[in-house]
Amino acid sequence: MTFKFSTIDLTEDPPDFDPHSPPASRSSTICLPLNPAGCSFIKSLTSCQVAAEASLCLAKPASNFGCWRPSESIQCPEEGRLKRFTVRELKLATNNFSETKKVGEGGFSRVYEGHLADGSRVAMKRLTGHPALGSILRAEVKLGNMIWHRNLLPVHGFCMSSKHGEYTLVYTFMVNGCLDSLLRGQSTEKRPLDWPTRKKIAIGAARGISHLHDLRIIHRDIKPSNILLDEDFKARIGDFGLALFMDEYKDKAVSEGEPNGEDTFFTDWTVGTFGYMDPESGTGRYSVKSDVYGFGVTLLELISGRRACQTTCLDGDELVLPQLAHALLKNEKLETIIDTNMPGGYDESEVEKAIRLALLCTQLDPTRRPYMAEAVLFLEGIISLEKRWEKYEPGDDFI
Repeated sequence: MTFKFSTIDLTEDPPDFDPHSPPASRSSTICLPLNPAGCSFIKSLTSCQVAAEASLCLAKPASNFGCWRPSESIQCPEEGRLKRFTVRELKLATNNFSETKKVGEGGFSRVYEGHLADGSRVAMKRLTGHPALGSILRAEVKLGNMIWHRNLLPVHGFCMSSKHGEYTLVYTFMVNGCLDSLLRGQSTEKRPLDWPTRKKIAIGAARGISHLHDLRIIHRDIKPSNILLDEDFKARIGDFGLALFMDEYKDKAVSEGEPNGEDTFFTDWTVGTFGYMDPESGTGRYSVKSDVYGFGVTLLELISGRRACQTTCLDGDELVLPQLAHALLKNEKLETIIDTNMPGGYDESEVEKAIRLALLCTQLDPTRRPYMAEAVLFLEGIISLEKRWEKYEPGDDFI
């Protein structure tokens, strides 16, 4: 498939822009410098309690980090399906970005519920203050124009105004919010998730990630807060701002096998979220197996209701979630990790297989992790885990 591109000049502002629009505020999400060479990945995981949901990026010097400047432009498909909204349209949809319309706040963004003129219910994410704002917008807009899939969050359009700092992405509104809020009991109006619903969410998320990989795209930030749920609890992968388009990174590819194959690593500055990053991405090396690791941790959260970086003392050791699941499976006490808020019964065999899949996905050696297409088939019961499980090795320093 060939895409044609044209340049949008971000220095041109819509004539109806209102400079008195309330500014979007920066959240507590942080960007931290990190020294990969001095990082002991597994042993340092317990420290991520302090910044469990903090976005991480290995910053270049401020002058060349890729910070957005008014003279820069962003490339969008020439005949893309996305709409470029005016600021007036966004204000009308959100009652001038009223606080009563705010439904969420994340790293360097606020999310508002809105209704467009045609009655469509949408979510509007206003971006601000991120040092790589231009790159985030470009990735979101490019991916939104390229892809439609039932397990990826639909992007309707965007609004860009460089002069007054208005950068907004418009998505389909997800009635049930994100997986993270449901697992943590933040949504008091929603019942706790039963096992069939959790399994459905896991399969949908796996399908969405697998589709990205089929198109040679690495998400790089798979976690519960980036899994959105519609009215039927169908999972939609969202937040594509850190996506790595493999075909654009050929000059940064480090082949571990067949050149440009599925096991190719790509070198880049470290981005992601503590607790969901594998050892390779912690040192700036990414592959599709980086997303597999994040999915494995997310699957364990979905089953246990625990946070990725939540530590548990077991036999004198402080263990984070993947380590805890491994230890409990080894000690045949796996039932103690199941979320106590899960209503109704559950199929013990299915849950155990899901935990085993999560452990396969979080092995330290990326070549031993399954591909996302395999994970889908495992979860759907189409193929067996047994052959993979026979070769399971968590890593010598896993616990």
